[in-house]
Amino acid sequence: MSRGAPARLRVARVVRPHGVRGDVRVEPLGGGPERFAPGLRFGVEGGPELVVTRARALANGQVLLSFEGVDTPESAARLRDAYLSVDAADARPLAEREWFVWQLVGAEVRDPDGAPLGTVEDVEDGVANDVLVVRDGSRMRRFPMVDAFVRDIDVINGVMTVEPWEEEA
Repeated sequence: MSRGAPARLRVARVVRPHGVRGDVRVEPLGGGPERFAPGLRFGVEGGPELVVTRARALANGQVLLSFEGVDTPESAARLRDAYLSVDAADARPLAEREWFVWQLVGAEVRDPDGAPLGTVEDVEDGVANDVLVVRDGSRMRRFPMVDAFVRDIDVINGVMTVEPWEEEA
């Protein structure tokens, strides 16, 4: 693959302010809500560093966060749509069969017989699962990130094996 780990990794997106004390609702970008513990430090893209003082998981998968120095609805509102990031060295450990997007983008994609299908251009969030976006010249194809289609991912060598199907026009 063409690139190494970025210096910082996005871990959440601020959805909106919540309440009158400066709390915000965030949407995690992978992993569980338990990783948002008090004392965790985030960088804000284009903004200051924030330190978590309180965190609470919400029923919809979001997390309610409080930060040092963010204590009014107005200061929380300035964070709306901001991405929170951590140093790559502080990234959470990944579970088996879990990857960072940066590890997949640029991978060569082949069918089970080894025939080339293209290169991973992106990984899109899906409703039930993520979706690989594979480009072969001017042709774009999408493959659900499920075992029925993605047979093998070799991050070290930058090669993925997928089960293709012919898309109807």
